[in-house]
Amino acid sequence: MTTQTLMPDVRPDLRRDVQQPQRAVTSRSAFPVRRALQVGVSLTVLVALLVLVLPSVTGASWESATKALASVSLWQLAGLTALWLIGLWAYSFVLAASLPGLSKGQGFVLNLVGSGASNLVPFGGAVGVGVTWTMARQYGFTHRAIGLYTAVTGIWNLLARLALPLAGLVALLVVGARVSGPMLVAAGVGAAVCALVVALVVAALASDRFAARLIAVLVRAAGSLARLTGRPEPEGLETSLASQRVSAVELLKRGRGGLVVGMLAYLVLQGVLMWACLAAVGSDLGWAEVTAAYACGRMLTTVVLTPGGTGFAETGTAAVLIALGGDPVVSVAGVLLFSFFTFVCEIPGGALAYLWHLGARGWRRQPQSGRRVSECAAG
Repeated sequence: MTTQTLMPDVRPDLRRDVQQPQRAVTSRSAFPVRRALQVGVSLTVLVALLVLVLPSVTGASWESATKALASVSLWQLAGLTALWLIGLWAYSFVLAASLPGLSKGQGFVLNLVGSGASNLVPFGGAVGVGVTWTMARQYGFTHRAIGLYTAVTGIWNLLARLALPLAGLVALLVVGARVSGPMLVAAGVGAAVCALVVALVVAALASDRFAARLIAVLVRAAGSLARLTGRPEPEGLETSLASQRVSAVELLKRGRGGLVVGMLAYLVLQGVLMWACLAAVGSDLGWAEVTAAYACGRMLTTVVLTPGGTGFAETGTAAVLIALGGDPVVSVAGVLLFSFFTFVCEIPGGALAYLWHLGARGWRRQPQSGRRVSECAAG
């Protein structure tokens, strides 16, 4: 009698205990499948863009573009490689300003490793952040400092890429070039989005009241997203965001010089690299046309469907160059050469940088607590 009375109460619990691990195993087994599907779709889109769309849009075949690339000499490749590396070094000033105590060498390595990891898979930004987060912890930085660094550099990069179309438009107007409707639309959209993001960021940093309202909206949105995905709602998010805002204000006041100068130098050097790549294959376009195409291409790298926006960026950049008077074959060859440095080379470069990181034992520090993150890493 007792056994029969207890069994109905016990069995549901036992079933739940068995079902929960089964659901966890199913979830874990489903993740590789979902990731494989994402990679498959991304690679399909990438191949279609480069093999079908790019030649169709530009009128230049891969065979003709390859012949133009074969004309680039070894000394030209060496010069382009040096220019690429100098640009990466300039960006290390942005990273050092975003994470006080980070050396330029560490920033250079973090940038290359993170970019290389991000370029391997679609939606790879999270992979790159995870790798660099682990490395920064090994340099002795706290989770709080790294989180602030990730947020500041992410917003800074987004603002720079959205502002570039406006810079390209200004460059064309300065030289009196004729600007087409699509170019005006792209520049207008980029400028509008950039202005909106800048306004939100500035208001959140300058006004305590606006920041509190924005944080409340973000917390509600995070809660709704958690409920939709069946995950627990984040605890202490409002307090954490408010604290991060205070730290961000202090960081921007202290490191605004490195952030501004470093980003400007990096963007200019990247633009010069594109001009040099085009010149190496025989292009005679001026700096204004190249700036406009470079701006369009950098904005398209924000497309996450393919790794680094590859395929979208090349097609859009080549189309702008041809619309502004560039030779189709030369334009495609120059764009592909530029992508070789800014995308392909970052993968083996990231691997070499990670080996540098492993060998630099002097960079290792125990993560410190407290606000003086500048004492967490040296040299």
